[in-house]
Parts: sequence; structure tokens; C-alpha cells
Amino acid sequence: MGSQEYQLLLLEAPDVPPAELKAAVRWRIKDLIGFHIDDAVIDVFEIPGQYRAGQSHMMYAVVARSKIVQERVGLIENSAAQLEIIDIPEMCLRNVTALTEEDVQGVALLYLARKHGLVIFTRQHTLYLARKLDIGSDALADAAAGGQGTAALDNLLLEIQRSLDYYDSHFSQPPISALLLAPSESPLPHLQPYLAQNLSVAVRKLELAKLLQSPDTSDETIQARCLNALGAALRMENVAL
Repeated sequence: MGSQEYQLLLLEAPDVPPAELKAAVRWRIKDLIGFHIDDAVIDVFEIPGQYRAGQSHMMYAVVARSKIVQERVGLIENSAAQLEIIDIPEMCLRNVTALTEEDVQGVALLYLARKHGLVIFTRQHTLYLARKLDIGSDALADAAAGGQGTAALDNLLLEIQRSLDYYDSHFSQPPISALLLAPSESPLPHLQPYLAQNLSVAVRKLELAKLLQSPDTSDETIQARCLNALGAALRMENVAL
């Protein structure tokens, strides 16, 4: 699903049996979405590794309008494909980071679409933290062309650092070992050296051809456009709470 077609909400997990979880979450989020709860399709997934004293156990809820979900189902039913899962970018990107060697200890991935950004934190194929960013690759490229590149990079750096700090303070996990930069449609030659100079973690580009053991040398634009579809194809589990 597109980034504007759903909401990913971080909320305190209700203290109810698993069979009652979605119903309890539905009641809890009814005032957090911009449409009536009766029009909502909801799914949930847990966040492991939350063991700090005095902190509530948190979980994610994915919410979309039922009309949008039905439209997606209709598109698939009218094609030769067989629908199994409707997924979101955060989980698709998680499937990609799970292939990296850094995922064993913990890794962050920065994905910059043209109009927005997304930073996710994973460890051992588990999504711990996901944050949408208001800045995308087009804005960074335009800022650089207009002589305002440093200011735009500063804003992006601040959001990434806030995300790193939140991860460190809320999850009982080893420190993130690296920040990976996903391919982007707009050329951003200054992004990697700038982040590497200003962050305390290693920063490197995500090398899709190496991960997939493929000789394909498609340019970054094509890789960026295909990244979410690739991540969806890499999905392994099909487990519901």
C-alpha cells in the first residue's frame, strides 16, 4: 500500500487475550484516525525486547480505510495473480534488511522516496521502530541545487539522530551497528559522506545486487522503484495474532 493510504500507529498494548487484541485496539484507536472506526481495516504486530522497568509494552497497529483495501483486492482478483498478503512499506523494507549481515546485531535503513522518507530499525528479521519523515529525495536534491543542501541535510540528520536515541532508550537491544542507505530516484552524492561524518554509527549504501547474489547492475532509479516490490516478494512468514 502507498504511504498515504494507511496509518502505522505506535500504541500501548492492551492487556487482553490474543483473541481479543484486535477488538481492543480498534476501541483504543478510534479517536486517532481521520475517519470512522467502522470504515477501518486493522492489523497489529508486536514489538519484542521491551523490558525496561517502568515502561509500558508497546505495539503497532496498521489502519486503512476498508474502501482502499477492497480496491486493492479487486485489482488482484481481476488479474491472474492470487492474493495472499497486502503489505506496507515498513514491513517490505524489513524483509530487505533481514538479508544484511548487520541485521544480526541491529541495523537501521534510511529509505528516501521522492516526496517523503522512512527510517526503520530491525534486528533478526524483526521491525522494532519505524518513523515517517517529511523530507524526500526530491527535496534534498532541490535544496542542494539551490545552495541550501547543508540546511536540508541538517534537518534530516536531526530526525535520524532522534530515531537512534529513541531506539536506544526504549529497547533492550544491542546498539545499532550501521545505517544503510536505500537506493533513491534522485541523485544524492553528498548524503553518505555527510551522515558518516556526523553520526556515531557506520553509514553505507545498501547493495541490492550483492544481497541477492545477482549480476544485475540496474541503476539506482530502477532499484528505488522496485525496492518495495522486492521486499514484498521476500516475505517469509504468514502469522496472525
